[in-house]
Amino acid sequence: MTKKNQDEITGKLQPKKKQNIRIYEFIEKKMSESGRELFKSCSTFNEFVATKDKKKKKRVKGNDCKNRFCPICAWRKAGKDAVKIATMMEAIKIEEKKEFLFLTLTTPNIKADTVKSEIDRFNKET
Repeated sequence: MTKKNQDEITGKLQPKKKQNIRIYEFIEKKMSESGRELFKSCSTFNEFVATKDKKKKKRVKGNDCKNRFCPICAWRKAGKDAVKIATMMEAIKIEEKKEFLFLTLTTPNIKADTVKSEIDRFNKET
C-alpha cells in the first residue's frame, strides 16, 4: 500500500479512534472487563485488499468491538446501512416506478394524547 493510501485510511480512522478513547473513559465502569478490552482495542488491526494500481481498497478483516456507542463501529455500520438503503431505493424506483421525497416536519412539543390530532393537522396542511 502506498504512503498516500495509508495516510488516507489512517486519516479517516484517527479522529474516530480519539473519540473512541474519550467515550471509553465515560462508559468503562458500565461495561464488563471483556467489553472494555474490546472497546479499547477496537480497530487497532485492519487488513485491506487492494487493486494492483492500489486505487481501490476494501477492508476485509479487523478487530471491531461492535458496540453501538463506539464511533468507529457506528461509522462503519452507518456506511453499510447507507449502501443497503440506497440499493433498496434504487430497486423500488426501477420496479415500482416510485420516487422518494424526504421531508422533515417540525412542531413544538405536544402531549401524548394530542399526537394523533397533530398528525392529522399536518396531513391536512400538506
